Amino acid sequence: MEIFYVTSNEGKFLEAKALIPGLKRLSLDLEEIQSLDPLEIAKQKALTAMKKVRSKNLVVDDVSLYLEAFDYKLPGPFIKWFLLSTGNKGIYDIAKKFKKYKAFAVCTLCYVDRKGNTKIFTGKVKGKIVNSRNKSNKSWDYVFMPDGKDKTFAEMPSYEKNLISHRGLAIKKLKRYLGV
Repeated sequence: MEIFYVTSNEGKFLEAKALIPGLKRLSLDLEEIQSLDPLEIAKQKALTAMKKVRSKNLVVDDVSLYLEAFDYKLPGPFIKWFLLSTGNKGIYDIAKKFKKYKAFAVCTLCYVDRKGNTKIFTGKVKGKIVNSRNKSNKSWDYVFMPDGKDKTFAEMPSYEKNLISHRGLAIKKLKRYLGV
C-alpha cells in the first residue's frame, strides 16, 4: 500500500520514514486552521490535503507542546509561533520565570485513506523544559528533555528519539492500524 506523509519538513519526514520505510513524502502547502484542538487541526489538514491530491492514502501531523507554566493549556498547537516569537531561550525563560518546568509534547496524526475515511492517532511524552545547550531556534527539541532521560530530543540520535518521541509513539499506533 502506498502512503504519503504530507509535510514540507524534511526532518519530520525522515523520522516517520525510519518507522515506516515504504513511506513517501508529499510536500503540499496547507493552510492550517487556528484552534486549540490539535485533533481538529490535524483532521482539517488531512481533508485539505485530500482535496488537493485525490485517490491517495495520506498522513498529516500536528505537534503541540504544553507548558506547566501555562497550566498545560499553551502554547499547545501554537508552539511554532511561540518558537518564532521567543526562540528556545524565550520558552526556557517562561518556565524559569514561573519556576514551572514540566511540559508534555503531543503528536496528532491523521490518516486519511483514498476513500476519504479518517483515523486519528496520538502520541504523548512528558518531560521538562531545560536551558538549551545549543543556540538553534529551529525546533523546541533543544529545550525539551523527556522524563527519565538526560538528553533533549535534539541531542538524541534519531533511532533513540524515535523509540520514545511523541511522533514515534503516534506512528507506531498508525503502523499497528495499517498492519505494516
